[in-house]
Amino acid sequence: MESMFEELRIYDIILIIGNYGAGKSRLANEYFKERKRIDRYVLRYTIQEMTGHGEKWRLEDWNEDIEGLIKHVEYDLICHFLDRNEKIIIDNTSLTKKGRARYVGYAKKYNKTIACVFLNRESSVLLQQNKEKQYPVPDHVIVQLFTKTEFPSDAEGFDKIVYA
Repeated sequence: MESMFEELRIYDIILIIGNYGAGKSRLANEYFKERKRIDRYVLRYTIQEMTGHGEKWRLEDWNEDIEGLIKHVEYDLICHFLDRNEKIIIDNTSLTKKGRARYVGYAKKYNKTIACVFLNRESSVLLQQNKEKQYPVPDHVIVQLFTKTEFPSDAEGFDKIVYA
């Protein structure tokens, strides 16, 4: 599998796509440790712990205002690293074309190349692996996202798509 990812090292941005429990973070940490990693899921937990004086983030803490802040911080991180010609890996579910469009837009804005890795897993595998995560999400979230999943396509503007 390593050779499959070796060819991705030339791209400025790698977007890892997959449902919760698909192995996105594991993939990023195992094969792309030299890149700056941006993960909206981790941002939620980090910001909650900081602003909530150590309180852990829970799914019921999700709200539109905070999600706007999270997306803003994510955007600033992406721009910061792309401005400095750092190669980045974005670890996010991004299961719909609409959800991926922002990242392709950033690549165009900064004249950078972008590849995506789509981790396609059966729902039973996702549900099991989610239970083993440090911060699992409720099963219904995974099932709901699974039904909305759109496979990435060249028409979206990716320079390379890898299915893993």
